[in-house]
Amino acid sequence: MKARYVMILFSAVILTISLPINTALSAPMVMQEEISGNVTYITGGVGEAEAAVMRDMAKDYLLEVSFTQKQKGQPEEFLANVKVQIQDDQQNAVLDITTDGPFLLANLLDGDYLIIAEYNGEVKKKKVNVDFNKHQKIMFNWPIGEQSETGAATK
Repeated sequence: MKARYVMILFSAVILTISLPINTALSAPMVMQEEISGNVTYITGGVGEAEAAVMRDMAKDYLLEVSFTQKQKGQPEEFLANVKVQIQDDQQNAVLDITTDGPFLLANLLDGDYLIIAEYNGEVKKKKVNVDFNKHQKIMFNWPIGEQSETGAATK
């Protein structure tokens, strides 16, 4: 009888300890949308779960930008802490941030923009036309261990 009581007590303790852990692991991840002027955006995607959330959310944004680095013969690695500035066709900065992860999702007004991304002092630029009816996916990659091209590049 005493052994049965100890086993029930032990099971209750284990259940009590594991319940918050299981709940935390299964809870949906909530990403915080930011607003800067006329731009709404989210940045993040660190880790498999957060990256999956960002990929799923991308369809709700006009612009999806990703940041990677790659060494020849190796898989791509995602980057965070990329300085990003998006300029309109009048060269006004409409967004000026440092990313929290390898993805930047943004809704901007229709128009032509220049995306300027800087990682480890190396600046890359890409032009994009944002159209309300079309999702744009832009990728920035910084090669490791080889001479890389800087300056303006178009999609």
